[in-house]
Amino acid sequence: MKLTQEQIDHIITYEVVVDCYDDHEVYMGWAIYMGDNINYPFEAEYEVKKKSGEYEWKKVMVVGSETDDSNFSGGNYYVEIEINDMVIPANLDKLRNLKADEETMKTLQVWQNRSI
Repeated sequence: MKLTQEQIDHIITYEVVVDCYDDHEVYMGWAIYMGDNINYPFEAEYEVKKKSGEYEWKKVMVVGSETDDSNFSGGNYYVEIEINDMVIPANLDKLRNLKADEETMKTLQVWQNRSI
């Protein structure tokens, strides 16, 4: 289900930043909202640098969150991705072609279209 910008703004206003009075509370609101509404694992693609110096998009599994309400600041949300038998942190905004359940996709759409 694709949300309209009006629906996204409503979710942000009434679910994410409701009763927030400063940036720290806004960051905590986002961390809590994301933590409550993203279901792991899910598939995505992540751009990696090869030994040759070339970049290549690789399919990865997003297996968890690296960000919580105690370490979210600056508006970046980090997740843990599994690639080549390793789990590493990755900026959520650097992933593409995400394949997840409907609730997760809705949450990611709100995150990607945040304007408040």
